[in-house]
Amino acid sequence: MSAQASGRASGSIVPWFGAVLVLQLAHAFAAAASLGEPHRLQLVHDVVGWGSGLLAVFGTFAAARSFESGDYLRKVWGGLAAGALLSLVSTALRSYWLHAVPDVPFTASPLLPVRMVVVVLANVCTTYALILLAMTYRQSGLQPPSTLRSNALWAGTAVAALAVGLPALAAAVGDLGSSTSATQSAIISIASTLADMTTILLVAPILGVAYMLRGGRLAWVWWAMGISGAMWLFYDARVWLAPLLPGGAAQGEELLRTLRTSGLVLMGLAGWLQRSALAQQTMPPAASGAVEPFTGTP
Repeated sequence: MSAQASGRASGSIVPWFGAVLVLQLAHAFAAAASLGEPHRLQLVHDVVGWGSGLLAVFGTFAAARSFESGDYLRKVWGGLAAGALLSLVSTALRSYWLHAVPDVPFTASPLLPVRMVVVVLANVCTTYALILLAMTYRQSGLQPPSTLRSNALWAGTAVAALAVGLPALAAAVGDLGSSTSATQSAIISIASTLADMTTILLVAPILGVAYMLRGGRLAWVWWAMGISGAMWLFYDARVWLAPLLPGGAAQGEELLRTLRTSGLVLMGLAGWLQRSALAQQTMPPAASGAVEPFTGTP
């Protein structure tokens, strides 16, 4: 890929990442303005949750449909799309209860067991897809070389995953059996935490592949996925990071909760960039210009 083509590709990508940043900041500012009004804050999270969830579904489904039936990467993006869709269903359940019975917490809702099943399935689909993705770069020969820097990044993400995941898992396991609603909420927490730990663990290899592919359009797919995983790391660590922010810990936790927006939207963006990269690969040479050969991996 020529330097000129690389510059054009990078320039065309920047506005997309800029749009994600704008959406993230808008959510954070709206949440900050609603910290003193719990119901309004819930509405802010609800509206942005719908928007980011829809973008995640749209992008991942677009990527899945770009591959032929039976293709390995169709399974990867199909799993991510299924996870995004089920996550949106979970949002819809909470959203319905928020508007239908605003004075009753969702933990007392008869919809809680339904959401438990949906969340577990969503995280199973996402984790399965991420494991397939990890196998993809190994099978294609794109495994990043082992260096001191890459090993340090691996160790850092592993420690971070354990640090944010083990306390949450311990707390959730302790709630099992205390009551029906507490048990169902604990199962939701366990499924979400295990999936997030897997995502965090894969940040290092995903960013490593992105660095190896630097200069081409496919690299941005991996950058978006890697940054998405990093956002989930900060989201899961909000209990520890919240006291470092100005204001009370509860307010800081609500602000860090908005990072879920970037995690979802960046995954959707990765899917859309994957679709765009494939579309460019299939264009005639005169129309597409110089592009890197498609390796079969995102």
